[in-house]
Amino acid sequence: GVAGLYDFGPPGCAVKANLLAQWRQHFVLHENMLEIECPAVTPEVVLKTSGHVEKFIDLMVKDVKTQTCFRADHLLEDVIEPMLKDPTVPRDKKKAMELDKNRVDEMSPEELGGKLKEYGVKAPDTGNDLTSPFPFNLMFATQIGPMGNNQAYFRPETAQGIFVNFRDLLYYNGGRLPFAGAQVGRGYRNEIAPRQGLLRVREFEMAEIE
Repeated sequence: GVAGLYDFGPPGCAVKANLLAQWRQHFVLHENMLEIECPAVTPEVVLKTSGHVEKFIDLMVKDVKTQTCFRADHLLEDVIEPMLKDPTVPRDKKKAMELDKNRVDEMSPEELGGKLKEYGVKAPDTGNDLTSPFPFNLMFATQIGPMGNNQAYFRPETAQGIFVNFRDLLYYNGGRLPFAGAQVGRGYRNEIAPRQGLLRVREFEMAEIE
């Protein structure tokens, strides 16, 4: 199969259905939330306004010979973590490593590339050199209609549908604030390197409240 895509059998479907039923009972019904259901295919203007088109990215590197792709921050973390457990590494050096590990999500492509070189990070399966980190947008792109000029994306999260429908939800709630909107549905993320079992996949069920 393809990494990051999972099938649920009868037991998995039953567990998931029970979990969502409990979630709805606890949040939506008990707290009188307004539940909606929106399409997974989302026009570009919505996700451009939310910042996803520009900023919903991970930094990626490639093996210079095989062109295999890796998520740059994961490679750095995978090198730092065993060094932090190594009793022979000096304490002051471990402090600097811990700082790098905690800051990896905030690093620019240039800074992360410098850290990969500093730690001597290579492609994990071949030992080959890596390219400099570059941004990769995690959204699956598609086109609406046959003309190919109406850009859209499969939603990476369900919150945008709630925000777009705020005015209708406010009307439905009699114009009263505050209120909460909820949505259960599929999210899609084109993960560079899916891992951690069902926690980091490319298509998954989400339950969000705004």
